[in-house]
Amino acid sequence: MNALQLIDYDPYWATVVYLFSNHSKLQSYLTDEYVNIHEGFIEQGKLLRVSRTWSRSEKFILQLALHLYSNQVQLDLNEIDFLDKNNKHLVLEALRIRFSGI
Repeated sequence: MNALQLIDYDPYWATVVYLFSNHSKLQSYLTDEYVNIHEGFIEQGKLLRVSRTWSRSEKFILQLALHLYSNQVQLDLNEIDFLDKNNKHLVLEALRIRFSGI
């Protein structure tokens, strides 16, 4: 199932797939080991551990994906100020996908 199909089915998963598919760092982690769509789980703890050495913006995009999926990861939206134009676009599109049903 691709991200566009997921939007109609589940905006939570669609947001995760969108961010992981379109962010250069997260693309490497869109695997069953970390994000298993078919079995319906995300290894949040494992992802947070591997991200400890990532840049501030890379961590924020991961935290955003996890927050929008489960609301179990704390997120400071003020961090958006430190993102480049491309990452800000990813954030805005992710929010649109997640909350499109509102």
